[in-house]
Amino acid sequence: MNGNVLGTESIISLFLKYSIPAIAGMLFLGLNTIVDGFFVGNYIGVNALASVNIAMPFFSVMIAVGVIIGIGAQSFIGRKLGEGDIKEAGDAFKTSLFSVGAISLILSVIAVGFTEQMAVFLGANKQLLVLVTTYISWTGIFLPFLGIMFVLDYVLKILGKPVYSMQILVVAVISHMMLNYLLIARLGLGIKGAALTAGLGYSIAFVMAVLPFITGKTTLKLSEGSFKKTLACKIIYNGSSEGLAEIGTGVTAFLFNITLMRYVGEVGVAAFTAISYLSFIGNNILIGLSDGVGAIISYNYGSGKMERVKKVLQLAGFSAFVIGVGLFIAISAFAREIIVIFLDVHNDTVLDFAEYGAKLYASAFIVNGLNIVASGYFTAICKPQSAVLIALSKGIVWIGAGIVILPELFGIRGIWLTVPVAEMLTLLLSAALLYNHYKYQSRRVPPQFEQ
Repeated sequence: MNGNVLGTESIISLFLKYSIPAIAGMLFLGLNTIVDGFFVGNYIGVNALASVNIAMPFFSVMIAVGVIIGIGAQSFIGRKLGEGDIKEAGDAFKTSLFSVGAISLILSVIAVGFTEQMAVFLGANKQLLVLVTTYISWTGIFLPFLGIMFVLDYVLKILGKPVYSMQILVVAVISHMMLNYLLIARLGLGIKGAALTAGLGYSIAFVMAVLPFITGKTTLKLSEGSFKKTLACKIIYNGSSEGLAEIGTGVTAFLFNITLMRYVGEVGVAAFTAISYLSFIGNNILIGLSDGVGAIISYNYGSGKMERVKKVLQLAGFSAFVIGVGLFIAISAFAREIIVIFLDVHNDTVLDFAEYGAKLYASAFIVNGLNIVASGYFTAICKPQSAVLIALSKGIVWIGAGIVILPELFGIRGIWLTVPVAEMLTLLLSAALLYNHYKYQSRRVPPQFEQ
């Protein structure tokens, strides 16, 4: 049984077995983003690229819901499996599926029924309104598949199927690439084709994620367990920090779009969209690392094996720093060559602006992986309060303050420096929280998850 493996196999072996597939899977998602950016930017145009970015905060909410419930369920189920309570783990699984299904249906209705109001709220001007509304309405149809897929994917990892979790993303991304070529390049469906491509990609991933549960190849079954409101609250609360990180991504995009429209106009939003693609790829790698070790941490913490937990955290932190430095160097050296993938090479104004911004923005990668790992650690051990503080700090508090203050002090340069400054300030908080946690932990045994 995978629980025994999580509690007995060597930490280095488990770290490689879980983190590499998770990173690879998230890297494929990043590759998917590159392909999306290439087809939208080159076959539809710069305005379409800007429109997709304006719509992104809405979909960040759906992704946040999936991540909140998915990671909350993974941490809770991992703790319960570590304690040997399979029944409670089954109830948590059923509860998480019902919860994400209900919320995603509500968001889908909003996307389809109140599209124009949503587009205007997100900052679409008259020139971009039609493109933004088209993208939101067509993608919104598929939101339930996206939400449920997230939960199933996180649960598969705690059930000892990290490689299959990666395969889901690989197949979905390859299908997504083929659909991009067919619907956008060949059939010329424009922004509608981009939306359908994204939606169908979600659906393919959903089908693959649900198959092991339908065929009975998992410890937890779709037909077993009961929905419990109290469990739903615990799961959502425990995963709230990771969801806040996703909401923070949406908040960042929203604030940057509004600020850049004020200072530069559509050119600024298009440039930020290209930088967002780079950021998404880098963050996906680091999130994959954190997600990959979450199952190991939650199970061993539930079993009271703190030395194993500490070793996983140390490996994850060191790896995050190395990856972050590598991303910073790569983007600083090849920013223009990478951005050309997303933007028309003849549009030098946008390209120059994006290259300048990317090189400043990239410094955030040096430390943000450490913040991601710290937040993921607290979530995995069911300490959401600390994880929420980190998520609020890096994604909302310092971003909101920085986007107001820094442009006034440094102009356009201040906009691009907002994220690096927010990450550096959050690192101080992460370090303080981890220090206090281990200082307190050394004086007592790991607490059981509150009942």
